[in-house]
Amino acid sequence: MREASTTGLPFCHKPPIQKHHAAGFTLLELVIAAFIVALISTGFIRLSIGFSNPAQSLENESKRLYRLMGLAAQEAILQGREIGVLVEQDAYRFLFQGKQYWETFSADDLLQRRQLPQGWALVLRQDDQVIVSAAVPLDDDGVEDKKNMPAPTIRFYANGEVAPFQLSIYAADNSEPYIVVAQANGEIEMIAAAAN
Repeated sequence: MREASTTGLPFCHKPPIQKHHAAGFTLLELVIAAFIVALISTGFIRLSIGFSNPAQSLENESKRLYRLMGLAAQEAILQGREIGVLVEQDAYRFLFQGKQYWETFSADDLLQRRQLPQGWALVLRQDDQVIVSAAVPLDDDGVEDKKNMPAPTIRFYANGEVAPFQLSIYAADNSEPYIVVAQANGEIEMIAAAAN
């Protein structure tokens, strides 16, 4: 027997009313999205400033060269082995003495080969003479022959010493170059050519 309601109609159970949330974003989600957009915008602005300001690009590239030279000098001491730098006309690569020949560092290493932007140049001076690096030979397939890598033009020794050098980096717009200078005791500094 069904229960009767006070109105005399049969009693039906209704499912509970479910609350529907409006489709939208919470305040936290909006704040996070705005933060991400701001980060991306800042990155694009910095990137565009770097491309539009050749002098700043040259300074940044010179600082990287300077820091990597310092890192190579430290690594030579820490690893107890000689680390060299092969300076090319528009690139430089770090080398270490393998069992049979000079070898390059892996592509994911900080001391990987670095290519300068188009039109830029490196000039290496040792004992007041411009040093021209030998070209890296290619094998029959046109790929660099890593087994016949030329000897490095700069060498950082395990005892902390280095053959003194001056390495100038020039941009394509003929602005004043920066120069990375190394002393025999291993001290390395970066100076602007205009300061000389």
